[in-house]
Amino acid sequence: MLINYLCKKEITFMNHFNFILKKGLLCLVFILTSSFYFNLEAQENQQFYNYGFESWIHEGTEDVEPAHWHSFMSASGSFNNLMSQQIEPSSAKRPGTQGSRSARIFSKKKVGIVANGNMTTGRINAGSMSPSGSSNYNYTQRNSDYCMPMTVIPDSLTVWVAFRAEESTSYASVMTAIHGDVDLKQLSSGGYDPSNMVCATAKREYARTCTSGNSLVWKRLSIPFTSGSHNNPKYILTTFSTNSVPGGGDKGDEVFVDDIYLIYNPHIEVDYLSQTEFVFSDDASSIDIEIPFNLTGSMSVNNLNKEANQVIAQLSDADGSFDNPTELGRVTTDESGVIHGVIPSYIKDGDAYRVRVVSTNYPMTSEDNGTDISIYGGNGIDTYFLTNINVYPNPADEFVKVTSNNIIREIHIFSIDGRMVYSDSINQNETTIDLSYFNKGTYIVRMILDGEVVVKRIVKI
Repeated sequence: MLINYLCKKEITFMNHFNFILKKGLLCLVFILTSSFYFNLEAQENQQFYNYGFESWIHEGTEDVEPAHWHSFMSASGSFNNLMSQQIEPSSAKRPGTQGSRSARIFSKKKVGIVANGNMTTGRINAGSMSPSGSSNYNYTQRNSDYCMPMTVIPDSLTVWVAFRAEESTSYASVMTAIHGDVDLKQLSSGGYDPSNMVCATAKREYARTCTSGNSLVWKRLSIPFTSGSHNNPKYILTTFSTNSVPGGGDKGDEVFVDDIYLIYNPHIEVDYLSQTEFVFSDDASSIDIEIPFNLTGSMSVNNLNKEANQVIAQLSDADGSFDNPTELGRVTTDESGVIHGVIPSYIKDGDAYRVRVVSTNYPMTSEDNGTDISIYGGNGIDTYFLTNINVYPNPADEFVKVTSNNIIREIHIFSIDGRMVYSDSINQNETTIDLSYFNKGTYIVRMILDGEVVVKRIVKI
């Protein structure tokens, strides 16, 4: 919204002061807004400015360009005065977009030579009359409007294009380089100079999606980045062309570009669980549980038509298996957060439960939380024990006695809120537990025998 506002202000100002702002104040505004936006942007999810091509400057003139993108009318070089407009806003848009515009770049024929349409985040240098001349290139011009900061390396670049061409042999192209602190040149030969400052590249040549005179057909490209030799990214230089060969194609070939978006492969994990012991109170239908999770990367990608992403917390069975998990809760989000879930009372008692989280938009399943979770006191608390074990008297005031026909190895007692209030190693068939210092209420007694865990409920009066 801020960039849209600044662009509208810029156009109003230019109506009074012609092109003074274009050469002077515009650069200052870009530098200030760039700094502001990158301080706010999550470092792991940096994107192109004006990635939907909704904002344009100098509209109604030959100098019209998308905000933060450039073409021939802002070119440098000895032949820049011979350049003409080959870019314009279009009401054509990709399927499902929430925007209203795209960028249309188109080729022209000049003195018998096809001039490819060209749009870049950097600046075009028109230094030769030959389309493949070494003085024709696009480049990052630092400390100006002709650069786009980028301090991380995404996993891929995605963009919607519609390429209308006369010949079936024509291929349009998109080229991207993330590079270090240098005015990198993107050469007409397809290389970069200096090449040792390139951190990563992505390139795709693609055939026409529709023939000249026919309706547009849109296609979503997904282009992975390939690593370069440099490891300190500062800028991204991206170029769209109506033909991959300088001077190739035909007059009137056109490429429509919409919703360019950088993808960061997502990752999801369960964060630290502050509570791993849960005990049902009398007649409780559920227990609250909070599951924090970390979520990074691209989930609800802006140029895909999907429902909002959900993160779902799942509980394993009593043995830690997720073959038939129980949903604890879910939240709609693309960011890290906490799921406020509930453990239902029909969950069997056990001390080897685990929790994991799954996502919906970019289907992922985390590792489990890594620590056993104990749940006691559900509806089936005393229904499955094979051991002949007695806890009496119950209710009790001063003490309870525990007897068993098997050796009792350990006894642990939990309050209803999950706190362990008693723990002892027994290693015999019976024991007496002093309850005099217990508060009145219900407690869960967990007894570990050879090859078996037994859980009983007692009441202190």
